[in-house]
Amino acid sequence: MGTYIVLIIMTVIIAAFVKKQENGAGVCILTRQQACNYVCFLAIFLLLFGVSACRYQVGNDYSRYEEFFHLIPLGEVVPTEFGFNAVVLAMQFLFGRDTKLSIFALFAFVTVCFMMKAVYDQSEDFLFSFFLFMTLSYYFQSLNTVRYYLAWAVAVFSMKYMLKQQYAKFILLIAVTASIHKSVLLVIPVYFLAHLNWKRWQLIALAVLASSGLLLQDLYLKIIMKLYPSYENTAYLDGGTSFINIVRIIGVFLLSLLYYHIAVADNKQNRFYFHLNIFALLLYTCGSFIPEISRIGYYMTAGHIFLLPSLLNRIPDERQKKFWKAAVIGAALLYFGIFLIKAQDLLVRIVPYHTWIFPGEIG
Repeated sequence: MGTYIVLIIMTVIIAAFVKKQENGAGVCILTRQQACNYVCFLAIFLLLFGVSACRYQVGNDYSRYEEFFHLIPLGEVVPTEFGFNAVVLAMQFLFGRDTKLSIFALFAFVTVCFMMKAVYDQSEDFLFSFFLFMTLSYYFQSLNTVRYYLAWAVAVFSMKYMLKQQYAKFILLIAVTASIHKSVLLVIPVYFLAHLNWKRWQLIALAVLASSGLLLQDLYLKIIMKLYPSYENTAYLDGGTSFINIVRIIGVFLLSLLYYHIAVADNKQNRFYFHLNIFALLLYTCGSFIPEISRIGYYMTAGHIFLLPSLLNRIPDERQKKFWKAAVIGAALLYFGIFLIKAQDLLVRIVPYHTWIFPGEIG
């Protein structure tokens, strides 16, 4: 646990020195602040990449990926997408069969790149968004689910193309990423729907439609098993809704409603994140039977790291702003504490931290 706590403290302190600036048209001179941003950004990247790339036997899926790395060159059937298999074969061709560490490092590099770029490009308050990104455990969970979190990072990065209505770039990027983890295809319809200007009656109708999940569980499960047969007869089939995630989603929803007309109604980006939060709430409450439901929900709740700083910065009353910022920071730290406790579970297992550099348990 200590490794992750120290990592958060170090990276958040460095992030405090990053100040986003708009580049002037045709201006090529590097300002002192821009130079500081580059140095800080690089330092944060190296810390996050280093911890991820140097891990060993961290995460429940680590041993499964070791097995996949062995089976893929033999032509055996594995439950991974063709793009992932191609990357594994290419890395083994370049560096030899016993190259699992370099494969994990490659995925860590790409994942952290997209994560950092997404947070920087879309946040109004980089420090606050980065703090939420870390304490809401998105980075730390990438130490377990390699393919999924690369897809998640790309999906979050691609939000900017949806918001700018650059649909071709958005669809192409998601389509390519689906060759690594096909679950990312879900964001194409979901992000398109979130981008629409929904009326109240339409949201009510959507809630009624979502409630069909409570009545048609068997039908939906059969469809899911067709897409993901590897989940059949496994612990993943138990589904299960995370109570803490529902509380978090409801909290964001209520806070957004409280300042809806100030921070959401006339802001295209915030409306997009607000709609994603509503979709996540419907998913968690009506789709608890879905295997790995959180992996679907995280594509939607990712908007929290952008919505909350933007919303809080728009509160006109300074006392209210300070109160809610303190409340959000406290809630995020509590969420991270609970995550660390659960991180020792068999289906997560990212605590304790091990690295191939220093054999033994670090913490």
